[in-house]
Amino acid sequence: MDPLDIVMKGIIKITRNYGKKVQKKEKEPVIEKNAPVLLQGGGYRVGFARKETMPNVKSGRTFYIAGHGSGHVMDGIISPVYVHSAWIDCGSDEGIIWLSVDSIGMTRIEINQIRRMIMDSPVIKGCKFIIVSCTHSHSGIDTLGYWGKPFLSIPADGKDKEYMDLLMENAVKASEEAYLNRKSGKLYYGNILIKDGLRTKRAFIDKHEYLSRFRFAPDDNSAETWFLNWGGHPNTLGGDNRKLSGEYPYFMREIISEKTGANVHFGIGAIGGMDCAELVENNPLECVKAQGKMVAEGAMSITDEIELEPKIKYLNQEFVYPVDNYVLTLLALRHTMSFKAYPCKESLTGISMVTEMTYMSIGDKKILFLPGESFMPTVYGPYMDAEHSTTGKGPEINPAPLAEIAGESDLIVYGETNDMTGYVVPPNDFVLNPTQPFLNGVHDRFDDNHYHETNSMGINSQKAIADAFAGVVERFD
Repeated sequence: MDPLDIVMKGIIKITRNYGKKVQKKEKEPVIEKNAPVLLQGGGYRVGFARKETMPNVKSGRTFYIAGHGSGHVMDGIISPVYVHSAWIDCGSDEGIIWLSVDSIGMTRIEINQIRRMIMDSPVIKGCKFIIVSCTHSHSGIDTLGYWGKPFLSIPADGKDKEYMDLLMENAVKASEEAYLNRKSGKLYYGNILIKDGLRTKRAFIDKHEYLSRFRFAPDDNSAETWFLNWGGHPNTLGGDNRKLSGEYPYFMREIISEKTGANVHFGIGAIGGMDCAELVENNPLECVKAQGKMVAEGAMSITDEIELEPKIKYLNQEFVYPVDNYVLTLLALRHTMSFKAYPCKESLTGISMVTEMTYMSIGDKKILFLPGESFMPTVYGPYMDAEHSTTGKGPEINPAPLAEIAGESDLIVYGETNDMTGYVVPPNDFVLNPTQPFLNGVHDRFDDNHYHETNSMGINSQKAIADAFAGVVERFD
């Protein structure tokens, strides 16, 4: 018997016992159905700021690189990383703050701490809501806790308290500056297809290779602010990399800034199973730079735009997320990651978590902010049929794609926003290792590797999101 089979049996027993205790001690969460909030006025105002957020390498402390294997100690710097913040309103005294953080992601517990700190700021007035998107760089500092030094393949907490404090303080400082920098202007939307800009090792029919851009042009002709969205993983430096970098989003932002003078606020899209194209072989750093150039040139090539009416509507909704993943539950038990458990009769572990989504319209363009990394078909479809799916089951077992639920084929999705909850895989493509579920991947009937499921909360993740979103759409319009 594989020794890891024995380890897995122990993990299952520990986490199921934990679930039984949670069911005895805790109550199921009460989820209120929220109503949409409308902000409108005579014209848009946007402010932007960013803060370099670098670890103190002279401190002698150990910093772990997040995104690939655990225990990867940072030993150098390729590029700085930042916290970016934008204030957006419609000309009134009420607006929203939208952060973009160069990190792998954060749990909702850390996100809510950032929100509380910003709301306590004496500088910012009239903030109605705060969105925190992460760029999901696989060469940033561990901000989740998953990438510390492992023991028997189980990671230890890799977060550094002083760095987390710095990140949160810079989130506040950048938001204060963005609020003070707000200017009146017009907001435009456009997108562009970057053909062959994305690649995937999973069986996707459509890669949805669209780059979206919201472009704010101040009335005083000062620097524009661009909000960009693209669906490729920033992970090209690979598992051998030990140097800090923002990966392709950093180089993309710098190119756009140099060529146009624009500020750039970036967020990843539906990135489950999606990578940027391999533009340079056998040289990861040059490939990352080429990816940044590709995305930058795509953004700068957008000419077909529409002007957006000064109106923002959003609905933020909590929902219950079942937790099947024994390994992530064990990490939560070990306080490797921040986590609050609730009882759940349907999940394999007996627990659930509470996460959130936000549905927003800016003018008439719809944006959905989601936790985790949704596979492209879960958002846009289509699904594989029974003959070609990895499980041999048809698309009828899958929930409706989110764009179909919204009635918006060009729905804009921001992943890794307000929580990090793992991959969201269609049920008819979901395959687990039979003896080491969620610990190690397995090859399917086509001999394709199923790694992503090990970092998913479970096969019912998509259903939880789709059900919650259907309720949000119903109340939104």
